[in-house]
This record gives sequence, C-alpha cells and structure tokens, in this order.
Amino acid sequence: MARPRRTNRDLPPRMYRKNGAYYYVTKENKWIRLSADLNEAKRRWVELEAPCRLPAQGMAAVFNRYAVEVLPAKAAKTRKEQERQIKLLEAAFGDFRPDEIKPVHVAQYLDYRAAKGAAVAGNREKALLSHVFTMAMRWGIVETNPCRGVTRNKEVPRDRYVGDDELQRFIAFARNLRHGMLTKRQDGTRQATAKAYHEPLATGQVVAAAIELAYLAAQRRQDVLRLSFDAIRDDGLLVRQQKTRHSRPVTVLVAWAPKLLEAVGRAKALPRPPHSRHLFVSSRTGQPYTDSGFNALVQKVMRAWEDAGHERFHFHDVRAKGATDLLDQGEDAKNTTGHADDTILHRVYDRRAIRRGKGVK
Repeated sequence: MARPRRTNRDLPPRMYRKNGAYYYVTKENKWIRLSADLNEAKRRWVELEAPCRLPAQGMAAVFNRYAVEVLPAKAAKTRKEQERQIKLLEAAFGDFRPDEIKPVHVAQYLDYRAAKGAAVAGNREKALLSHVFTMAMRWGIVETNPCRGVTRNKEVPRDRYVGDDELQRFIAFARNLRHGMLTKRQDGTRQATAKAYHEPLATGQVVAAAIELAYLAAQRRQDVLRLSFDAIRDDGLLVRQQKTRHSRPVTVLVAWAPKLLEAVGRAKALPRPPHSRHLFVSSRTGQPYTDSGFNALVQKVMRAWEDAGHERFHFHDVRAKGATDLLDQGEDAKNTTGHADDTILHRVYDRRAIRRGKGVK
C-alpha cells in the first residue's frame, strides 16, 4: 500500500490520517489502526512508537508523551497555550536526545527568543520545558533537569495605570456604542449605522459592565465571568477564584460599597435567557462566556476606543488599578485580590507612581 502524503504536519512521526481514522505505519509499511479520535490515537501512538523508556528515542517522543499524558489534565486555556509552546520547543529541541540537552542549550534558546522580541514568552516556554524534564525524570528517561539554574530573561512588570477619568470615559464609550461602530470602514472611520436601532450595542454593555465590576471588586477576568446570582449575598460579593484546574480555590467576600453595589445592579440588568444563573452570558448561546470568547469582544471595543484617539489598556490593567487604589487607601489589598502574600501584589499589581508615607516624627 502506497504511503499517502502527510496532510497534517502536527501529527507525530509515522502517524497518518485516512478515511476518518488515524493509523500508525511501521517501518515495514504495515498499517495499524489507532483510533478515529486524535487524542486516543496519540495515546496509542505513544505505546507503539515512543514509550519513552530510553534517552535514545529523542525529545520528539518525550514531547509527544507529555502532550498525551500530561496536557489533557490541564485547564483548557493552559492546554491550548502549551500546545502552541510545545511546537516551538519541538522545533528547537526535537532532534536532540534528552540526555544531550545541557543548560547552555536552554540559555541559548532564551537568548534566541529575546532576540526575536519574545523574552517573556521565552521564559514561559522554558518553564514548560522544565516541567517536561521533571516528568521525564519521573518516567526514568533522564536523571537531571537541564533547565535548573538557568537564569530567566529579565521581565519588566507592566506599569500602566488607568486613571479614574480615563476608566469612566471608556466605560461610557462602551455603553454608548451603536450598531456599526465596531466595524471599521474603508476610509478608517467607525460610524453608527443609519438604520433605526434605538438600543445601545449589547457587546458594549457587557464589556462595560464586566470591566466596571472587575475594577471595583479587584478581580481577575476569568473569575468575573464565572460570577453567578448565587454570588450576590447580603454581606457582599462572594468570588470563588481558581487560577488553575488543580489549584486550591480561594474564596473572597468583597464587602459592599456603594459603587460596587451599583455595578452589580447594572450587570444583573444585562439581557439574558430567563433561566440563566450567571451574570455574564452570551446572547447567542445563553451560556457563560469563555475567556477567549469574551476577550475577543474586549479587543473589538478596544480597537474602536483606540481609533477614537485614546490609549488602549489591558483588561488585566483594570484589576491592577483596583489593587493599586486599595493600597493607596491604606487597605490590605490581598484580602480583596485573594493573593496569599504581598510579593506578587506589590511586584505586579502595585502601579502607584508615588507612594505616600509619613515622617518619622
């Protein structure tokens, strides 16, 4: 049987797709059906091609085993991002044997990514490579992790602070968007359509409400999107934070303040199906927004905001503003943000240009 041309470059070596199923092709050109499901096919491929018991099998086999056995247990957002990162790492290290990779090779990879303007991304990829080697040690493939002791690229935390007036103008801008204003015309303008639409654009209403709530409660975007009506209590807003799928959830009760109470009221007034119990749901599906889906809405509004002559900011900057303002008010901000200690809070979220203190005497 003739071997077909590879149509999917993401498939592991010797795996081919034919007639809706995936096959493993031996060196003798024997076709072994794996599965119609790609994840199951990759798992069986590992068993046949890359059990990863010997260093001589190469890093490509290690990456594939990691993708099959470790990635599926991670949260969807993390899994998607690390699948992309593994492709970059495989392009750099796939031809190595695991025991051939030394700390100098890891350092060279970081330097290469920094030269490409992706210093921070290189750090994230190095962290993933380190975990791949940690698992390889557990599997008995290698005895050491070459990533240990290799200094990361220098990272400069964001210092963008969104001012009070700037945030309020953006929220008002988003609330007053009309049909047609998110579409850029050929002449570069964005204009409301001439059709008789009387209601503001739903996208702008949702983005405005979520950003306002994220600021006033100083919460992460993902946690704001998960808020349900059950989180609205007499004594405050109950936020169950969960950064990763397997991390221990942190529950924060954000006590009511007048503006926070008003913001929750506006979020409750957003259109939603009658039986929906979430504050932020897609008008198309009636389901809570995915993080990536909601981010696409935010970017549409941000592009329109920028084209109107304003400076863009990240949704993450809104939470940083909330944390910064709490610190400026003399509050213990981590009680609201949910951080375990002040280290990350001050290094990443504190955007104060001037810190105010008192004299000794």
